[in-house]
Amino acid sequence: MDINSYFSGMSQTRQLAAIMFTDIVGYTAMMGNDEQKAFELLRKNREIQKPIIEEFGGQWIKELGDGVMASFSAASNAVYAAIKIQEACFKSKTLELRIGIHQGEVVFENEDVFGDPVNIASRLQALAPPSGIFVSGSVHRNIANKNDIRAEFVRTENLKNVKEPIQVYKIFSAGNEVNETITKRLINSSIVPEYDYDVHISYRYNDNNYDGWVTEFVEKLNQELSATLKDKLTIFFDKSPEDKRQGFENEDGSISPKINSLIFIPIISQTYCDESSPVWKSEFKVFQEEIKNDSFGGEIVLPNGNNASRVIPVKIHDIETADIKLLESELLGGLRSIDFIYREQGINRPLHPTDDDKHDNPKRPMYRNQINKLANVIKEIILGIKLKQQGRPAETDAVAPTARQIVPNVISTALSSSLNVQVINRQRPNIYLAWTSNDLKESREEMAIVLQKAGFNVLPSVDCPADDESFKEKTTEELEKCVCSLHMLSGEFGRRFEADDEVSFPQYQFLQAKKNIEAAGSEFNVFVWQLPDSTTVVKPAQGEFIKYIRNNITRNMMFSNSLGAMQLVDDMRVVMMKQDAKVYDSIDTDIFFIFNQQDEVEANVIIDKLSQEFPVETMNILPEGEDSYREMSSQQIPKSKLAVVYFKYAADWALPFIKQIWKQVGGASSPTPMFLVGEDNPQSNLARNFKAPRVISSIVPKETIPSEVKKVFDNIN
Repeated sequence: MDINSYFSGMSQTRQLAAIMFTDIVGYTAMMGNDEQKAFELLRKNREIQKPIIEEFGGQWIKELGDGVMASFSAASNAVYAAIKIQEACFKSKTLELRIGIHQGEVVFENEDVFGDPVNIASRLQALAPPSGIFVSGSVHRNIANKNDIRAEFVRTENLKNVKEPIQVYKIFSAGNEVNETITKRLINSSIVPEYDYDVHISYRYNDNNYDGWVTEFVEKLNQELSATLKDKLTIFFDKSPEDKRQGFENEDGSISPKINSLIFIPIISQTYCDESSPVWKSEFKVFQEEIKNDSFGGEIVLPNGNNASRVIPVKIHDIETADIKLLESELLGGLRSIDFIYREQGINRPLHPTDDDKHDNPKRPMYRNQINKLANVIKEIILGIKLKQQGRPAETDAVAPTARQIVPNVISTALSSSLNVQVINRQRPNIYLAWTSNDLKESREEMAIVLQKAGFNVLPSVDCPADDESFKEKTTEELEKCVCSLHMLSGEFGRRFEADDEVSFPQYQFLQAKKNIEAAGSEFNVFVWQLPDSTTVVKPAQGEFIKYIRNNITRNMMFSNSLGAMQLVDDMRVVMMKQDAKVYDSIDTDIFFIFNQQDEVEANVIIDKLSQEFPVETMNILPEGEDSYREMSSQQIPKSKLAVVYFKYAADWALPFIKQIWKQVGGASSPTPMFLVGEDNPQSNLARNFKAPRVISSIVPKETIPSEVKKVFDNIN
């Protein structure tokens, strides 16, 4: 036969179809033990499946050993057929099946089917449990509006020979293990005997129905808690629709409306804060009322002495201001959420584990980190509950708002070796970490951790209030407790006041902190950090705000462009190291010339030439007492118009010295510019320089140094 004639006789069509694979559980073992029984099982399998497939408009494609492949024009029909097949197998009590279904474009050719959907359906079938039905995300989207089909997200799976990850869902049917609307109470399942569960998950059904976000969240949280606590915590998570969550079935058969758990986690979505919803009325409000009267109360004293609410909101959407106000009015101690939000321009959706693989936005939180944060918060609350049970007080620190508590020495600490920050006194001075624009919320949380590990007590400890007046009151109240403030800025202006949209919340906090500096006798310090991010466009209003800050830098204020949180905290520590320092005689002068004893001869020649034109104060650094020299320098530099650090042979001294002095006198906000100047002989000096705001660095021939100093002085004056 001519080859072209052969292929022209073949029928080949492409179309969208739902492919179903079934497989008999344990068939291979049965074939080895009882061949006759195995063949009888194949016959029974055919007898059950074929009429049901045809009943729902499906096409029996072929048998593959003990497996069957069928196709359906509609995904819902494939699922209905799969459910009925499993029900028939359950009733027959003769065989168990695994079933997998995927929808996609396939090629039909001579009564056979080819394409990726065939491979995916086969892989899903292999993943399914006995008597189970696994379907892909494409099938789930087609049955999401079918009220008579119950589905639950299982996980995201990377299947062999499939490029993109596949979302896997389980379909419920007779023979499946979960088909109840009432969750039976577990006897003494909490670590505290009189409670039913340790953690209660409250959520709107539609927030889980679309892609199984809540189911996956609970699974990941359970795994993280297992790795975080020695205790095995129990999580209550009712997968039923809201109108079927009828409470707990007690041993006597009665139904209890109580949310009898130690910790309550509401999944805050755009629809959760609805006072008419069953979830709000029968879960959120019920728990709020119960904790007012139980033995632990609404707040737990943590091991470190801080308080934490037993309600831990998990936000998966940015919500409306009215919803924030509603939550704040209900929650004891204010709102403090852990956010699982994927934020981008025009996007407001839940964060997924797969988003951790994207590296396009360094400010976006990682799902893995947020789960870890939540597990650690739960751990601290559980430890606080145990302390209360044992009647032991928490180890609180005596905190008084005084900058004198900060000391230069490093103390022993349990910090990770990767966290290289200097640690301050155990008395823990209070720092006001200003609420930020929305895009920096996670960066603020990370900064709070660094500050706490460095020895600061960080305030405020709750989310930013939504109400204008409540925000102002909280800002004033918390600033009064603190010795300094830190304001983190991005290109976003931040939330504006409803009554005055020319002022943002971050701007208001800075202005209030600035007033603290201006108060008579105040030692309050203000630190402003503009985070490095070349991809962010600075909004016009924010640009004006940053310009205002730079133009109004005063004493005890530092503006920083540090590359990271740990570097910034170290800079802050240096600036605030003013612990009862000895006051030295310092006078107003034009030039303050600093050099090391190694370069004394050469320095005196330069000083003689400079003193013919300028008033010059000098400091010769001797090997002993370098700390005292640094303190003297930091007091004299602000009284000078230009500070010069000179070196020839003492380069190894000069660079560390100017770096530390620069931080100590205010860094970028130093009132006095500094000139690091070295001779070009020896040649190794050519590589020695220090680049920083308010610092000029130059390596020149010895004979030109006086003229270089004069040139710099003239330029700055």
